[in-house]
Amino acid sequence: MFLAGILVLATSCTQNDSVGTAGGKGSLTVLLTDAPFPSSLVKNTFITIDKIEIRSTLSGTATATTEEADAKAVYTVVYEGAGKEFDLLKLRNGISDELANVDLEPGSYDFMRMHVTKAEVVLKDGTSYDLKVPSGASSGLKIKISPNLVIESGVESTIILDFDVHKSFVVQGNPKTPAGIKGFLFKPVLRAVCQQYTGILSGKVTENTTTPVKDAKVDIMLADTVYSSALTNTDGTYAMIGIPAASYLVAVSKEGYTDVEVNNVVVKEKETTTLNINIVSTATGTTTSGTTTNTTTTNP
Repeated sequence: MFLAGILVLATSCTQNDSVGTAGGKGSLTVLLTDAPFPSSLVKNTFITIDKIEIRSTLSGTATATTEEADAKAVYTVVYEGAGKEFDLLKLRNGISDELANVDLEPGSYDFMRMHVTKAEVVLKDGTSYDLKVPSGASSGLKIKISPNLVIESGVESTIILDFDVHKSFVVQGNPKTPAGIKGFLFKPVLRAVCQQYTGILSGKVTENTTTPVKDAKVDIMLADTVYSSALTNTDGTYAMIGIPAASYLVAVSKEGYTDVEVNNVVVKEKETTTLNINIVSTATGTTTSGTTTNTTTTNP
């Protein structure tokens, strides 16, 4: 039921033409994806989830942020059962998997709670670290849905939950020194968006316009803040899903290459923006370039 490329939790707010469920309810799909974790020493980053809930704003807690107000809120269980284990490093570059699919009463929903019972990092040499989960097994990790998810009778909806592995698994120690990695801290960083308000950014990073560059870091930035990131595949391609419609700055970086920034990259609702970028080795020059095209598509 769960799992997706970049660790993202997704449910679609898109209105489809398919027939809805009986009894006046709307249908909700939850997808999971992940942002990149750029460590050549890490083999797996596992999390185990046994419960997901969603909060209705009909309870009058739309703006509530305190524990007391949240305790009075009305939550609906989206999934509850045996713990499901996911390797977040397999969820990258636009890959996503279905976390849950349920029927919900019509209305507005603003928060999700995800119960994580276990987190583990496994290095490529076989060393494993069991990590402490903050609030994951008790009240659950709280994720704000922005903008609110609106469920309509007979309409299928989707939300994307993006789990940033790089920020969530904090390395202790210095992998570049003989002492190496001492462990990890688990500090979950997640965002949730309604798919109908988002688009996709994808493309290819190359050297000399033809040679693909692997493991280049692509950051999409809004107001000097990194909104999401991706690492290029072996063929130089990358993709980021669930990006809200807006104009962004895109930055590409990799050790041994000159950094590239492309301004005014426009992402539109329900469309794919293609951005191909050429980067140059610091040993050969500093010329950089980027090209963009918008193509209409249906969000997955």
